[in-house]
Amino acid sequence: MWRPVDGGIEAAAFHPLPEEVWEGLAVEAGSLVGFLAGREPEVYRRYGHWWNRLLDATVRLLPGG
Repeated sequence: MWRPVDGGIEAAAFHPLPEEVWEGLAVEAGSLVGFLAGREPEVYRRYGHWWNRLLDATVRLLPGG
């Protein structure tokens, strides 16, 4: 699960991921930030209530480039 935040993409994994998978996700996050550039961020914030209900997840900020 992911969401755009200031500074990049916040990603949550519901099971342990190897470091190389997180590294690959960070590369994809950089592309995603570029894709989302110029779009209205409020559209994505409306799903924030789901983020607050995450049970047991590892959450990382993946920088946006």
